[in-house]
Amino acid sequence: MILVGGGHAHVQVLKLWGLNPLAGVNLTLISPQHQTPYSGMLPGLIAGHYSQAATHIDLIQLCQFAGAKFIQASLAHIDLAGKQLHLNENDHTIKFDVLSLNSGITPNLTIEGVSDFATPVKPISEFYPRWQQTLDELCSENTAKSIGVVGGGAAGVELTLAMQHAVLHHAGISREVRFHFVYRDDEPLKQFPRRIRHRVHAALTKAGIALHNHSEVCKLKHNKMYFADKHSLHCDYIFWCTSASAPEWPKKSGLDTDKQGFIRVHDTLQSSSHSFVFASGDVAQQYNHPRPHAGVFAVRQGPILFQNLQRKLLAKPLVKHRPQQHFLSILALGDKEAIAYRRFFPALQGGWVWRWKDTIDRRFMAMFSKLN
Repeated sequence: MILVGGGHAHVQVLKLWGLNPLAGVNLTLISPQHQTPYSGMLPGLIAGHYSQAATHIDLIQLCQFAGAKFIQASLAHIDLAGKQLHLNENDHTIKFDVLSLNSGITPNLTIEGVSDFATPVKPISEFYPRWQQTLDELCSENTAKSIGVVGGGAAGVELTLAMQHAVLHHAGISREVRFHFVYRDDEPLKQFPRRIRHRVHAALTKAGIALHNHSEVCKLKHNKMYFADKHSLHCDYIFWCTSASAPEWPKKSGLDTDKQGFIRVHDTLQSSSHSFVFASGDVAQQYNHPRPHAGVFAVRQGPILFQNLQRKLLAKPLVKHRPQQHFLSILALGDKEAIAYRRFFPALQGGWVWRWKDTIDRRFMAMFSKLN
């Protein structure tokens, strides 16, 4: 059995496998990185509240605990007929009987110039070193600089506020750094209720971040954004945080996908076209219960995925997973403050909300750091 990707669902599969191993099964994890970030703690990492070690899961250590083999490589293609994986590392191939995919999504780089002049937020393994390099460059500069973040979703809001907090509290940065938050709609967080949008708008305004609404980027050049209405904006650094896309390999490999290219799965997390393939997290979509691509759903899928992988190997009936319809959202506001929201409940805001979120996140990470 092969797991591709070290996402939130697969790390739980590995932990549970180590606690409940299945005799006679060779388990392998394939991932481009040997450490995987926990997305819930990314804003705190960028803001400087957490270290990199505190926000990343060591996949090699986790595989050792699970009795699994680890291969550091990227997936290029799946030969479904021959049950083989083709890896980017020297076109290496590896056979499987049961396959599970939890490999995440890719940034949307279709806008002209994005791949050359912007830093995508995903994958985080590439974004975080670039952010560290940016801080170093800001320390050595003698002139005012500007940073632009494109994307009006929750990730864009949290990232902008976290970056601004990091810059303000970085001992080596003495020059002015101006932040620009760019989004297409009238307000950020279009899918959130008005009371949350109002609070977030107030937080962005209080932080002194320049807001650019109704601004649809159509082209990027060096240090410059060009918009559909013909105006432009200079930014010394541009970070790309728009909606990510499905990778190309699921559809090219012959897996059944939805219109957006995400792998269609039953409520058992089993591919709708190939019963020996499972998929979870952002790369997949339960067609009976479609949900937004958010880490909270992958976390909930983990234990069900573990059960069904073992049940598949034992030829037992699979169990169904029904994702929650309403879930708790907690938005970090840069400083150690946050907003909590769940549908039909009042909004909660303050330092205690951030501490609540911090407790939840640390409890999840402790599952993978305290391994015997």
